[in-house]
Amino acid sequence: MKNHFQKAIGIVCLVASMLCLVLTMMCCHSGINANKNTIHYSDIEKIHIGMPLDSVVLELGQPYAFSSDLGCHDLTCKNPRVVSEIKMTKGTDIVHYVDSIYQDTNYCCEANRENMRNIEKHVTLDYTEEPSFLKSIFNSPMFTYPMLWIHLDSNYRVSEVYAKYYGKGWDEKCIYSLSENPAKDSQDNNIELIVDTTLFRKCFPK
Repeated sequence: MKNHFQKAIGIVCLVASMLCLVLTMMCCHSGINANKNTIHYSDIEKIHIGMPLDSVVLELGQPYAFSSDLGCHDLTCKNPRVVSEIKMTKGTDIVHYVDSIYQDTNYCCEANRENMRNIEKHVTLDYTEEPSFLKSIFNSPMFTYPMLWIHLDSNYRVSEVYAKYYGKGWDEKCIYSLSENPAKDSQDNNIELIVDTTLFRKCFPK
């Protein structure tokens, strides 16, 4: 009897914890803009191919983070060089940071040394923050959010603007795309490039 009572108490506590978690996430991730987006769609539409980094920041403000692919690595590489989602701070200088990485000849492995000779310097600006991974546990329309990336070329000029909408579960949809080569989607080959203007404007209302 005692064991049955303890199990019942355990189940009640587990259910209560799950309910608290759900309520917390409902408060944190309610509505279509779960990532607390503060960008207006009209500002995104002002970004054009070839625009310099300074002008992008002038229109959209500082990005949330930035990243740059540093090429391949050996399977045995113990300390691969990675520039992925570097969080922006007040004193972060994107150009200086990325330039210093690409000029650094202290390669982490032979594959990286070889690959860095062939890849072109580039950087991606992340203008939205992805919500907690816990959102994916709940297959609910409540947990939806947009993501916006600005891609810059070796001269720190815009080469692509790309936004996606993450809907129920793992659904993804392109909601905005501006590229030097519109026929080719460099982000996701499996995402059909049908831009949804209505959804785009709903996702970025400021």
